[in-house]
Amino acid sequence: MKSQARKKWIILAAALFFICINVKAQRLVFLYGHAIYGTPVEKSFKDGYNTGIGVEAGAGVGWKKTFIVGTVGFTNFFHESGNPAGDFRYVPVKGGIRQYIFLKNIYVHGDLGLGNIKTKYGSDSRFSGDIGAGVKFTGFEAQLDYNTVTGKSPAASWIELKAGFAIGL
Repeated sequence: MKSQARKKWIILAAALFFICINVKAQRLVFLYGHAIYGTPVEKSFKDGYNTGIGVEAGAGVGWKKTFIVGTVGFTNFFHESGNPAGDFRYVPVKGGIRQYIFLKNIYVHGDLGLGNIKTKYGSDSRFSGDIGAGVKFTGFEAQLDYNTVTGKSPAASWIELKAGFAIGL
């Protein structure tokens, strides 16, 4: 009787062990942080601002190759001399999808949300979106994005190069 109970406990423990390994291998949740380098592409934005630098952090949850992500960040675009509006500060809060297209190394993604814009003339919230692609090796990832905000002047769009780390949970 004791040997049968022991066998059941061993089978149960082995099953739980393999389930845990499988869940860990799937990496259902991940956290990430990136440093950002941006350059304006829209003429009206490019005329008043040059390089932007910033940071972002986010989390993703999903299964296999598709993840729902949420991101918050901060980017400051430095004003050109003669631009009375001063620096362009952008704080986005976005949600989106990340889809791995080759193993879990190459992905495409798209995000939508709101971005708070602040200059010397005041601040307002605007619709914001980005689309891009990235590559991930172990914990390091890099991505290239096209980002835009709509609304009052200056409407803005820029290319971002992001690099940082992601850890799976």
